[in-house]
Amino acid sequence: MSKTILVVDDSDTTRKLISYMVKSMGYKTVGAVNGLDALEKLAQNDIALVLTDLNMPQMDGLELAKSIRGDDNYKEMPIIMISTESEEEDRKKGMEAGVDQYLTKPVTSKWLSYQIGKLL
Repeated sequence: MSKTILVVDDSDTTRKLISYMVKSMGYKTVGAVNGLDALEKLAQNDIALVLTDLNMPQMDGLELAKSIRGDDNYKEMPIIMISTESEEEDRKKGMEAGVDQYLTKPVTSKWLSYQIGKLL
């Protein structure tokens, strides 16, 4: 049975594109539009890994990562942040929030596959 990856991005186009790439790698996907939606989907599904954007309304990727790391049920959940923010300060904030990997957009399917493979 293939593992399920939670794809979190407020952009419908980006979420669909990343989901397509992940599905082509043999995984199932569940989509969420922001961190709050992601936490609901995390509780409702057997998720193996979270791919999240940084900038989103209501709850951004940093808050989502901190929430996941603060929950005993999910604190070991692998998290990859994919963002257009490429400054070292943004990367540092992501890592401090608890993400395992910080990638900048646009991300290639090959590079994403490699990073997911390392964490799963």
